[in-house]
Amino acid sequence: MAPAAPATVLDDTWDIAAWQRAWQGAEAAPVPPVVQLNRAHLTISRNSNGDFQDRQVYLFVDEVPWGKVRYGRPVTGEIEPGHHRIRAFNTLFSHTIEVDAVPGEHVRLQCRNCMPAAGWLMMIFLHVTALSVRLERE
Repeated sequence: MAPAAPATVLDDTWDIAAWQRAWQGAEAAPVPPVVQLNRAHLTISRNSNGDFQDRQVYLFVDEVPWGKVRYGRPVTGEIEPGHHRIRAFNTLFSHTIEVDAVPGEHVRLQCRNCMPAAGWLMMIFLHVTALSVRLERE
């Protein structure tokens, strides 16, 4: 008995643009919008090795609530150029830093929620400790 002839397989017909997309992959990501040069950006990150990662820190820019910064999740936003007071508050302690932002600048701050100097003694004898919060310019 002779083998059966293979069935004819017809692919969907692709135009040249479809073949190019298949060959080159997905299109490039859309171009981000143009940033206005008369604004400044502020990024507060919290990724220090000495950070106690389980407590959230509230942020205030010029005494206006700006959100929470959690470990490994930076907070970024636009600010007006000029002098600003940035405060971090962990519901027990707070720390304020003053920065001057120029138009187009990206101000980067590092936030740490860490144990104070006497914290280890409190941990040893009382089995509790207070976490202090610090802001530093990168």
